[in-house]
Amino acid sequence: MAAPMPHKLGILVAIPIKGRRLTNRSGGKQSPYVQLRVSDQQKRTKASLIASVEPEWDQEVRFDVFHGQLNMHVALHDDGKKNELIGEGLLLLNEVIDKGELDVWFPIKYKGVHAGDIYFELTFYAAVSMLKEHS
Repeated sequence: MAAPMPHKLGILVAIPIKGRRLTNRSGGKQSPYVQLRVSDQQKRTKASLIASVEPEWDQEVRFDVFHGQLNMHVALHDDGKKNELIGEGLLLLNEVIDKGELDVWFPIKYKGVHAGDIYFELTFYAAVSMLKEHS
């Protein structure tokens, strides 16, 4: 017997806009990309066209959010040969789920040390029961 499907809370739209004061771990030019994971859903942006410690992405990523999934893993990698990790962190989704929208500078760390910040525009669209819409 299959396990019951978890209750869908809605859709999260995450837009990593830009980074600031990112650690340059490669020593040369880096073209970072943002990798995001909510539960078993993993997605990423394209590498920044601006090779710097102040990159820009402005790319939309969408996730289905289910009951019990209240965080998003954020990882920043250099798109070079080594695909080196620049920094990472766990962004709690409670506030955006409650408010519907959240714009935030999110700090990332590498081995416990601050490695820069990523500016996110987050929007949560709550799931609406089809029965309620047609009543």
